[in-house]
Amino acid sequence: MSRVSLAAREPLLLGAPAPVLAAGGAGLALVTAVAATALGRAQIASWPLEAAALVVLAVAGVAVVLLASPFRAPFRARSQAAVLALVLLAAVLDEAAQTGRNAVVHDDWGLAVVPVFLLVLATLRPPREVLAGGLVAVAVIAGAVAALSPSLLVPLPRAARVAIVLTEVLPPAIAAAALARTTMRRLGGRRPAPASPEADSAPSVQQETIARLEAAAIPLLTAVVAAGSVTAEQAERARAITADLRTALVADLARGWLAEAGFGVDDPDGYAERMTPEQRAALRTTVASLPLADFERPGTAAVDGLDRAATLRLSLPVAARPRRSRYAPLVPLLRAVFPRAELRIDGDRVLVQVDFAVAD
Repeated sequence: MSRVSLAAREPLLLGAPAPVLAAGGAGLALVTAVAATALGRAQIASWPLEAAALVVLAVAGVAVVLLASPFRAPFRARSQAAVLALVLLAAVLDEAAQTGRNAVVHDDWGLAVVPVFLLVLATLRPPREVLAGGLVAVAVIAGAVAALSPSLLVPLPRAARVAIVLTEVLPPAIAAAALARTTMRRLGGRRPAPASPEADSAPSVQQETIARLEAAAIPLLTAVVAAGSVTAEQAERARAITADLRTALVADLARGWLAEAGFGVDDPDGYAERMTPEQRAALRTTVASLPLADFERPGTAAVDGLDRAATLRLSLPVAARPRRSRYAPLVPLLRAVFPRAELRIDGDRVLVQVDFAVAD
């Protein structure tokens, strides 16, 4: 089962909508809990505990919406643990609030809201972690039901009550994890393989070299062949062309992919040339998604490094300040391939900073 989340695999698809999806799930869970409480108010033995359960559930909803923001990407394992712990605490408080008056287990709202939150988490965390969260939820809620079973009004074996919890929480957890895994497989199968770094720069260098040969060297050689001899002036011209061509070839080979893209580059140690194809693709997508002031000269790139660790800073002049919704998906896109990435607006410029490590 995949160790990558759907949001990390498809940041452009789910980056900006992630908080919206989380808010929808949290809102649905809270409405369900309030409605179930209103309909089963006769079973509430402690309203302070029930009110606390609803408050904790609301806090869980706010937490998942804030933590799912693309500007806080990635959604980490500890974030899932915190959200799930709040939801389970709310479910346990709801069970405790009905002690002595609870008639049946299957109408308790904890069994309904936990699967909703697991479905939300399925877009933010790897499928195996969602499934593990479902197993934890089953254990916690089943334990609460088993502990409170002597106080239930309708006589039913404790094992049967635990089985109800198992059948209402675990299948949705399995379904959520399977949905995320299947979606990632389908999307991953349609993704083209990234181009190699050499494929980006070689054609450009080769074409420029041929153009210089045709423009200067070939006419000179044609004249020499036609005359059958070499004059002093032609010899001097040949030496000048050779020197210029050598200088141009050395400069071309030293330019690198950022310079080919039009950036003014300050990377004396060549760290940017050792980026992975995925990292280059993420930076290209970021640049292409912004309303640049001049696509021929997108900005400047400066790289500082020590040993294998390096930091790249891009400064991109923009024609208009981009909307927040436009560049929000770019943050998880960058953080999916860089251990640390920041993107911010500074007046008429977009500043991008990424940390990365290069291979030996």
